[in-house]
Amino acid sequence: MTNFKRKAMAVGMAFFVSAGAFAQKRGEDKPRPPKPENTPKVVVQPKEKPPNNNQGDKRNDGKKGRG
Repeated sequence: MTNFKRKAMAVGMAFFVSAGAFAQKRGEDKPRPPKPENTPKVVVQPKEKPPNNNQGDKRNDGKKGRG
């Protein structure tokens, strides 16, 4: 009984996996509509980069990491 149940479950799972893999919508392959030419565009000034303060503070006292 358990062997039959196992085989039935394997066949059922194979059926559902194959049906899901090959499922496609019919007639829904429409291309995207074109954008209108006169859409308003937002212009934003670029942000200033913050100064990099990490380069001037190099330690050369032989210590590694904390402590």
